[in-house]
Amino acid sequence: MRRSARRTRSCASASCGRETRPLKPPAISVFTLKVVAIVAMTCNHAAYLFDGVMPAPLLFVFYAVGGLTFPIMAFLLVEGYRHTSSLRRYAGRLLMFALVSQVPYWLFLAHTGNVLFTLLISLFALYLYDAMQSRPLFWLVFAGLVLLSAACDWGVLGPIMVLMMRTVPDERLRIVYPIVLVMLASGIPQLLEFLATRDLMTLSFALYALLGSAADMPLLMAYDGRRGRPMKWFFYAYYPAHIAVLGLVAMGMGANLPLPPW
Repeated sequence: MRRSARRTRSCASASCGRETRPLKPPAISVFTLKVVAIVAMTCNHAAYLFDGVMPAPLLFVFYAVGGLTFPIMAFLLVEGYRHTSSLRRYAGRLLMFALVSQVPYWLFLAHTGNVLFTLLISLFALYLYDAMQSRPLFWLVFAGLVLLSAACDWGVLGPIMVLMMRTVPDERLRIVYPIVLVMLASGIPQLLEFLATRDLMTLSFALYALLGSAADMPLLMAYDGRRGRPMKWFFYAYYPAHIAVLGLVAMGMGANLPLPPW
């Protein structure tokens, strides 16, 4: 009896060799975030270019996944700004690939500036926020940058989201606030419009802003500061390349392109 009791106490103290440890959320690196952004961006542009060819349920899924893209890009821009060894070279890369990307973007997606111009404007806003001593003057200049960004992909929301991710003091809220902004400024209005019109394309845009952006919250909160495997140049080059490839494939399949292929 004594041996049995002693063995029971021993098993209780050591859990019989099986300790239960609290589950930790998976740590996410810059590399992982870039891979997610690439997949999401590809889904978004494929849904846009193959509208009318792609089945409606798949179209909705692709648009919802596509909503992950820009919050991740904005977050990575802020991280890049914080850790870059040369802001001039960083801005130069953005400008170079923005110019290259503008050709396929203009041909196949929209007659506006592509998202790399939005990020370049946002990067300039981050620099001015730290460099300018006069806050009233900064906000005046920032308002001009926001208006300039209105002619680019993601419009006025882009620089505002980026600046929020840089300036909100709380680490979690600097992720939550910009995403909630997307939901309030785009997702909710699109959802209300769908309820009024029952237009399925409007529903896809609502899913983009609501589900996709919301899914970014746990991803970005799990970021642990690691860079992971380097893919700097591939990440930049993939943007114009995938637009060109998807656009040409869509033309070959006879998809109803949003714009004429000039």
